[in-house]
Amino acid sequence: MEEGKEGEWWGDSENSGTQGVLTGTPSQGGSGEQGQSGPYVQPMMMMQPSNDEATWSMVMGLLTWFSHISSPFLCFTGCIAPFSTIGGVILGHLGLRKASELNGLNKGMAIAGLIMNYLSIGLYGLLVAGFGLIGSAGL
Repeated sequence: MEEGKEGEWWGDSENSGTQGVLTGTPSQGGSGEQGQSGPYVQPMMMMQPSNDEATWSMVMGLLTWFSHISSPFLCFTGCIAPFSTIGGVILGHLGLRKASELNGLNKGMAIAGLIMNYLSIGLYGLLVAGFGLIGSAGL
C-alpha cells in the first residue's frame, strides 16, 4: 500500500493529522507524541544466587554409592563409580569455595558430597591394599 491511502492500519491519518508510530512504543492519546523515549524494557528481576557445584557434588556422591551398592547386580554401574567420584570431589571443592563467597549457601551439600566421595576413594584404597596383601601372601 502506498503511504497515506485510506484503509491502512492506522486509519485515515491523512485526514486526521496523526501518523502511525512503528517503533513498538505506545502513543499518548491521539496527538502522535511518543509515550516513552525508547522501546519498552521489562523491569529487572532479582536472581537468587545458587551454588550448583555443591548440589552436583552431593548428587555425584549419591550416584557413587548407588554404583558401589548396585554393582553386584548391575555390572555397568561399577564402571560409573570412579568417574562420579572424581567429578564429585572436584565439584565439592568448587562448591566449598563458592559457598564461602555466597555466605555459606549450600555449604552442607558441598561437605556431604566431599565426605561421600572421599569415603569412596578410601574404599578404593582399601581394595587395592587388600589385593596387594593377597598377592604378596601368595594366596
